[in-house]
Amino acid sequence: MIRTSLPDSITASVCVAIVVLLLAVSSCIDDPPTHPEVNDYQSYLDMVWALYDQKYVGFDEKDVDWDALRDDYSHIVENANSYRELQLIISLMIGKLEDKNASIYGPPLGINPTYSPDIEVNYVDSVLMKLLEPWGFQWESSGYPMWGSCVIDTIPYFAIKHFDYFFTFMNFSSEVANHLDAPGMIIDIRMSEGISLVPAKQIPGIFADQHRTAFFTQYRTGPEHDDLSALAIHEMTPLAWAFTEPIILLAGEQNIGSAEAFASLMGQMPHVTIIGDTTGGGGNIPGYFDQIYWPLWDNLQITCPFARVFTADTVSIEGNGILPDIYVQTTPADFLAGHDPVLEYAIEWIAEETAP
Repeated sequence: MIRTSLPDSITASVCVAIVVLLLAVSSCIDDPPTHPEVNDYQSYLDMVWALYDQKYVGFDEKDVDWDALRDDYSHIVENANSYRELQLIISLMIGKLEDKNASIYGPPLGINPTYSPDIEVNYVDSVLMKLLEPWGFQWESSGYPMWGSCVIDTIPYFAIKHFDYFFTFMNFSSEVANHLDAPGMIIDIRMSEGISLVPAKQIPGIFADQHRTAFFTQYRTGPEHDDLSALAIHEMTPLAWAFTEPIILLAGEQNIGSAEAFASLMGQMPHVTIIGDTTGGGGNIPGYFDQIYWPLWDNLQITCPFARVFTADTVSIEGNGILPDIYVQTTPADFLAGHDPVLEYAIEWIAEETAP
């Protein structure tokens, strides 16, 4: 479902700032429009359209006529009466790409996606934390935690909250190493936000049975829509002490970006079973190495996905996602009753799988 309205708390002044501040990225755009007059809404629309026209990676995967969209929304913007309406029109235009990683970002509202389809979220944080309480679950940091863990009976459980550049890999791997005698393991990424491919490739080495192709990336290289790089291979090398007992990976539709790259790589391993739901299919990513947002001023930024991820089988994750090995249905009634069907199924499944 495409978002058709913006929060009332976004004031007209902020709307002005967002579109004006897009001028900051003009150095990255070939022959950008000149600075528009204050009320020249068409020039602002052209500015954003040009950014995507020359930087967006996935036009070949989208059923859109980008030139025609410019014409269509140019007619619409003629009737705009405020910057609030202008921002809505721009958001709707970009939303036609149906890219979950195309967003406007800035305080106090955080990330505002231009495309927000209805999804079946298969976990509720408060319910999950309540269920994990008896086993002493703790996040690794009280500030900005990347992961947390506990032991459910004899099974270590790890929750990964952020695939971030600052992921504390050494601490994570050390904690996994403390459980090498465990009969199995549960890794839960259902709450994961994915903004970096580095931990998505790095972490699976802790569990790898052999050297593997991790995934491929491709990025936009020029102003034409088909100016794309060759597929770049990313490889994974197992650690000498890798944990190769049965592993359950919990995932869902809310997982996009690097979280899906992680699920794709883990799913290649014969001792890993993905349980839950198909991931979100948001394989176009705003950042290839360390650039996530196009810089604006006044703490406002915009994403324009210029890189994308393919599985080891060279299948684009965008629009497809990663399928689970075992689908577990959830309903709002389950969570209202304090149940987490995915976790509960995983605990039963791993207990049977690891029974002596």
